[in-house]
Amino acid sequence: MKSLIELNNSKIVYLKKVPSGYGISYGRTYKTKSSTQIATLPIGYGDGYPRNLSNKSRVLIRGEVFSISGRVCMDQVMVDIGNFRARVGDEVALIGRQGQEIISVEELAGLSNTIPYEIVCGLGSRIPRVYT
Repeated sequence: MKSLIELNNSKIVYLKKVPSGYGISYGRTYKTKSSTQIATLPIGYGDGYPRNLSNKSRVLIRGEVFSISGRVCMDQVMVDIGNFRARVGDEVALIGRQGQEIISVEELAGLSNTIPYEIVCGLGSRIPRVYT
């Protein structure tokens, strides 16, 4: 069965290796536990991705699950991907399926303490729509 909504057209735009104890995003609310790699995605609360998913939600990169690391910014989200061999341009799913893994609107709504309709209706005009 195919989901009626997917937000899987985001891509990694920047990769940065950082040392242990490095603070990520505004307020440095996420600190790396070891030397790692941070992936930056070009989506944020300006696109309707809820800021209260900071340090809570997950993303999928090539079927692997990673957590949002730090605060969701207006135009960016950072993800600690450890030693995963990602590349700039890799597709990232914030809602949808990659391989056997799924992130649903219902999951995001639960993490945001809201209803799925609010998540969907909040997605801004900068998010491309594809109707099939």
